[in-house]
Amino acid sequence: MTSAERTAKEDMPLEVRLLSNYIVPPQKPSAPVQMEASHSVLPSSPDDVSFLRLPDVKLVTGLSKSSLYALIRAESFPAPVRLGTRTVAWVRSEVKEWAVERISTSRSAASHLSSRRMPQRALGEDWASSKKFA
Repeated sequence: MTSAERTAKEDMPLEVRLLSNYIVPPQKPSAPVQMEASHSVLPSSPDDVSFLRLPDVKLVTGLSKSSLYALIRAESFPAPVRLGTRTVAWVRSEVKEWAVERISTSRSAASHLSSRRMPQRALGEDWASSKKFA
């Protein structure tokens, strides 16, 4: 390390210096697993069946692992498909359907709430002005 590099490194905050010692690879989603039409079990769309592994499902939904499995137990999220003895994945189209349904449910609930009358404050402005510190 040259003296210029050493001086530049000393000028950095401690957190940056500590983190610069470690090379952290960027996190990228795993590649989707494609399945040929001849191996498809479901006749609905045999040409375009792909799977998402857990890190990809978490990225798509924004939910944690425990939240996903809680929704699966409540039958509010599609269950994973077993690919092997210790491997599961979610069908991409089912996760996409869930997301679209969740968006439409959220938007319709938001429009319903905006039409409702909001409750008024129980204590008016007179209460705040009657206090010495207000």
